[in-house]
Amino acid sequence: MSPPRNAIRLGIGVQEGPQTEFEAAAQSYQDDYGWTVGVYRTGVWLVSGRGIDALDMPRKLGERVRAVLGDSVPLFESPDDHGVHWVFLVVSHTGPPPPEVAEQGVDHVRAGRCVDLPPSRFGPHRLRWITDPGGVPVPDFTTVAHAALQAR
Repeated sequence: MSPPRNAIRLGIGVQEGPQTEFEAAAQSYQDDYGWTVGVYRTGVWLVSGRGIDALDMPRKLGERVRAVLGDSVPLFESPDDHGVHWVFLVVSHTGPPPPEVAEQGVDHVRAGRCVDLPPSRFGPHRLRWITDPGGVPVPDFTTVAHAALQAR
């Protein structure tokens, strides 16, 4: 017997019923990219340290980093009550970022932490892709970290 057409899989079995947009996004990330993800209500997140980490930075710096790297890096916007951050997905990196990168307000989200992903919504704030991960490779950590240093 096959599962219902809109079955929720998410690696934890099959649940009958239609998927929300958040469940569908999480399922897509798992199926299309092999990411370890979670979903709860209006939040979708990536478990970092399992092949993918993130570099979270203030939008102004992120804009300069994107100018260095172009549209070749998975990138999304993460607004909150204090401003907007841009989040670059990168290949997992075990060491700390260079101190000069951290001094610019860059947060290396790595193993043991989660990264909220689009289309997560928190109150009036909604995460959105700037450069969708489809068709672009996830870059090495040092590529984005060095671009952040160049973009100072």
